[in-house]
Amino acid sequence: MMESDVNVSGAEMQLTYDPSLIEVVSIAEGNFFKQKGAKIMFSKGTIDNELGTVTNIYSVIMGDDMILDREAFATVTLQAKNNSGLANLEMKNVVITNSEGDKLPVTVTNAEIAVGDVELTTPKTDMETTAEEKSPKTGQNSALIAIMAMCCLYFIKRR
Repeated sequence: MMESDVNVSGAEMQLTYDPSLIEVVSIAEGNFFKQKGAKIMFSKGTIDNELGTVTNIYSVIMGDDMILDREAFATVTLQAKNNSGLANLEMKNVVITNSEGDKLPVTVTNAEIAVGDVELTTPKTDMETTAEEKSPKTGQNSALIAIMAMCCLYFIKRR
C-alpha cells in the first residue's frame, strides 16, 4: 500500500526476490495514481525470474500532482516453486516525486514470505529501511509515504 500527506506525481522502484523459492508471474497497475480520474502512465517493469529481479516499475500522473488516499501502487502475482524456505521480497531504489521533480522522503517495509514447509520464528532482523532526503527545491521533509510489501501480493498454488 502507498500513502502520502503531500502532493505526489510519480513513483519508481525495483523488486528483488529469491528465484529459487518464488517467481513473479505478473505485475498489474494498482489504484494509487488512478484516483480522482488522473491520467497516468504505468510500466509493469521487466521481470527476470532467473536473477530474481523486476526493474523499471513506475507510474506517473500526466498533469498536476495531488494528495492521494491510501491505495495499492501495483499488484504482484507470485508463483511458489518446489523448494521450501523464507524468501525476502525487497524493494530497492524507491523514488517518489512531486510535479517539480523533488524526491520525497520514503519509508519502505519489505516482506519475508514463507514458502512450503517452513517453521516460522521471531524475525531476526528489522526489514524496515528509511531514506529521508530533503527536497532540493522546497526543503520539504514532511511527506509520509509508506509502501508496504509492494502493495498487494497474491500467491498461485505450486504447480
